[in-house]
Amino acid sequence: MTTTSIRRCGEAALLLECAGLAEAVQLAGRVRGLRPEAVDVVAAARTVLVTAREASALPGLRRRVEALLSEEPPPTQNPLPGDRIRYPYAGSGSGGGVADPGAAGGVGAAGGVGDAGGVGAAGGAAEVILDVRYDGPDLHAVADLAGLSTEAFVRTHTAIAWRAAFGGFAPGFAYLVDARELGARNPDARGGEQRVHAEPRPLPTVPRLPSPRARVPAGSVGLADRFCAVYPGASPGGWQLIGTTDARLWDVDRSDPALLTPGTVVRFRDAGGSGGPGHPGADR
Repeated sequence: MTTTSIRRCGEAALLLECAGLAEAVQLAGRVRGLRPEAVDVVAAARTVLVTAREASALPGLRRRVEALLSEEPPPTQNPLPGDRIRYPYAGSGSGGGVADPGAAGGVGAAGGVGDAGGVGAAGGAAEVILDVRYDGPDLHAVADLAGLSTEAFVRTHTAIAWRAAFGGFAPGFAYLVDARELGARNPDARGGEQRVHAEPRPLPTVPRLPSPRARVPAGSVGLADRFCAVYPGASPGGWQLIGTTDARLWDVDRSDPALLTPGTVVRFRDAGGSGGPGHPGADR
């Protein structure tokens, strides 16, 4: 593994600059194994920020990071295990989750949605399914960019296994990327075993809007560059909007307020009511 540089960042942190997203995500996972020296590890699109306990501990942490980088990285593992899948609610309440009846390892009504996101205790990636109404004002334009009909675009978007690479912009805002970019296959975990179906075509790079919207509603599903995201709250935004979900991406009443944390696998499910521009829900 090669990073372009290791830079000091402030009094007690290192900034590792990586060649690209896949390297940054993998490196962040490896550096997290350096605890307790590394008290915080934050990945981004091409960097990993590693924070030490205090300034005096930074030289030792740097030596450990340098030693880690000199090692041969482990083979990329499929981060989408079929036996660690949990399905949170898709509604607006903050109560328990509902299980997809066809899935293994689903959480019943007593299961808390706060336990659904992030990486499981055993290191497996949790999976979250979000029901989406494909009614976004930019849906038709993005489908045209992909060279697909609206219906085919929705099928492609829901067939992709997305993975939360990192967070940013706002609390609960996760940057999702096609898991294949991180070396993962696109498995089907129904029935408790992985069966790989025909791979969906990758979506193209989607440009941001020339002028950001002054207000994007909470729950809006958008695309920008090669990322997909769900706006956790109303805010300005320049992503192209393809749909809406009622799921709460950020809820301070949960044990883990963020529904999607780095490593979480996200599947989008068509909840019906699609229509794009002109549909009653398109201007939400």
